[in-house]
Amino acid sequence: MSKKTADSNRVLSLANGYWASCALHAAVRLGIMPRLADSPADKEELCRELGLDDRGAAILLTALLNLKLIVLEQDSYSLPEELREFFIPGGEKDLSQVVLHMADLVSVWARLDQAVKTGSPLSRQKNAAHDKPGREHFYKAMAALAQRNAPGLAAGLGLRPGQMLLDLAGGPGIYALTFCREVPGLKARVYDLPQAGIFFKEQVAALDAPLPVEFEPGDFKKNDLGGPYDVVWLSHALHGASFEECRALVTKIAQALKPGGVLWVQDFAADPLGKGHPHNALFGLNMLVNTKGGKAYSASEILGFMEKAGFEQREYVGPAGGEKENPNLLFKGVKP
Repeated sequence: MSKKTADSNRVLSLANGYWASCALHAAVRLGIMPRLADSPADKEELCRELGLDDRGAAILLTALLNLKLIVLEQDSYSLPEELREFFIPGGEKDLSQVVLHMADLVSVWARLDQAVKTGSPLSRQKNAAHDKPGREHFYKAMAALAQRNAPGLAAGLGLRPGQMLLDLAGGPGIYALTFCREVPGLKARVYDLPQAGIFFKEQVAALDAPLPVEFEPGDFKKNDLGGPYDVVWLSHALHGASFEECRALVTKIAQALKPGGVLWVQDFAADPLGKGHPHNALFGLNMLVNTKGGKAYSASEILGFMEKAGFEQREYVGPAGGEKENPNLLFKGVKP
């Protein structure tokens, strides 16, 4: 294959890349993936149980087969064993809600050019993050992603028994709950909008034993954060706020920390010189179409928020968990 052909194939694969995404979105929305995670089924069974059109189902199943998302043996479809756990409803590694949240965003991503022209977020169709189904997809997607990233992180953050941690904008509270499970004697408070409380309660109800984690409803842009805290964990909150809002928030966090207290920031930091993780740069576009002033901030901008707030020590630590390809990047600030 010539270089010119390879380059043109790369452009074309990017141009139609959303086809595969939409096929997966449809398979989850229609219930095909969770149904096959339960047991194999032939096309007729799927059509009957899920209310699918025969022609439509045949075409979608063919696409899923060729994407290696399902397998076919003796006229029965099933999930590859290595993918099955990602589609078991309510399972520990279930990614269905993440897929549904991504599907909710398609309507605004399709009009990205308008957002670039105006610099303003776009209105979304049904199931966007502000209505009930979309809100559920969002918070449950955040829980699923946190469940992948949180285990084992507490040790690297240096969390200790006796400390009080604030999980700011913590949503379902997966990080706080995981940290307190891994560090007995650590206490934590999850602070987020009231609508996140129901999803936090779901996580607490699923625990085998109670943990010293409480939920406090509030708006960090308007309300006091309480404290003082030994540690503040700020995961994926800065990217949804404007530059000035980020400055104000990090300053507010500094005021809520004890002397010597630590701020940990985890976010999708983008590299404006093109040397960073592609996911993080694309995530910046997600903030363009969905927020009034948010973006994927650069490492220097995040450290600049800390400097402006008076943090004496500031550093970019690296990808969470030390995994080179992890798009979740960690930053640390220590209050004098």
